[in-house]
Amino acid sequence: MSDVVTVFSPAKVNLHLAIGERRSDGYHGARSVMHALSLHDTLTVRRECVSGSDDFSVQVRCVAHEGVEPLEISSEDNIVYKALMKAADAFDRGRGETVDVVIDKHIPHAAGLGGGSSNAAAALLAACRLWGVDPESREVFDIAAGIGADVPFFLRGGCAVLGDRGDVFERELVPMKGALVLIRPNAGVSTAAAYRAFDEDPAPVSSSALENERNAQSAEDLQLFNNLASASERVLPELVRVREWLGAQQGVIKDERTGEPCVLLSGSGSATFCLCESMAAAYGIVSAAKLEGWWARSCTFVSAGARIMEKNSSVCATNLGASQRIW
Repeated sequence: MSDVVTVFSPAKVNLHLAIGERRSDGYHGARSVMHALSLHDTLTVRRECVSGSDDFSVQVRCVAHEGVEPLEISSEDNIVYKALMKAADAFDRGRGETVDVVIDKHIPHAAGLGGGSSNAAAALLAACRLWGVDPESREVFDIAAGIGADVPFFLRGGCAVLGDRGDVFERELVPMKGALVLIRPNAGVSTAAAYRAFDEDPAPVSSSALENERNAQSAEDLQLFNNLASASERVLPELVRVREWLGAQQGVIKDERTGEPCVLLSGSGSATFCLCESMAAAYGIVSAAKLEGWWARSCTFVSAGARIMEKNSSVCATNLGASQRIW
C-alpha cells in the first residue's frame, strides 16, 4: 500500500526582532514578529508499508530550484528526518513502513527565511494526515517546539508575536498584503556567529521599538526593526552593500513616520528584504539585483502556514483559522 501527501511549506521574514542580553541559561531573551510569505518549498511525502518488517525508515532528498544552492546533507541530518522520527515515536506509528520525502527547494538555506523550520512543520502535517492524527492537538505543537523555536509558527502561519527566547507564542497580528523582494548574497550567516558578534558589541533595543511592537494590532502597524542586523553585517560585510543598494532602488516603500526605506535583514540573515510599492516595482528590483550577482526573488505576504495540498482541487486545505488556539 502506498499513500502520497504534498505539502506547501512557506518562508517567513522577521518584521521585528529585538534581542536582549544573554541569560543565565545561555540563551538570549528575544521578541520577534514573524510573517509568512508566498515563497515556498513543496514536500512530497510517500509512505509505503513493507510486509514482514517492523522497522521504520525515512529517506529525504532535496531538489534545488531557481538558483538555490543544493543542500548536500544526509537524510539523517535533515530536520525533516528528525521531525518524522519524533512524530513516529510520539504517535507510536511507523512500524513496517518506509517514508520517502522529496523537498523541492525554492527557499535558500542560511538566509533567515525559516526554510528548514517550515519543512519540519510541513513534515509533521504530512505525518498527521498519513497516520490519522489531529494536527491541532497539543502533542503536535509540543513536538514542533522540541524540534526548533520557529517550527510551531509554521503550523499557524500568518503574522505572530513571539516572546521569551523568540519561541513562545503571545498573540496574532492581522496579516498584511503587498509585495516584497528578498535578496541573498552568495554566502550565508551562521546564527551562532551572529550572536557571538552581538555579544561582543550588543545593540540596545530602543524604547520606541518596544512600544511600537507592544501596541501593534496588525503587521502594517509595525516599524521594521532588527537589532541583530549590525552584528550579522560585521560577520558578512556584503550585507551592508545589499542594504544600501536596496534602499536606493525606485519602488521601495518609505516609512511614513521616519522617511527611511522599508529595508531589513530577516533574522540573522543573510537575506535582506524590502517592501515594494507594487509587484511591477518588485520585478524591476529583482532583475537589477540579479545583475549584481545576487539571488533575488519577489513574493507576497500571506496568511497561510504549512498546509496540505489536496488532490484535484485548486484550494489547499490548511489548519489556519481553526477554532482551537493552543499554540
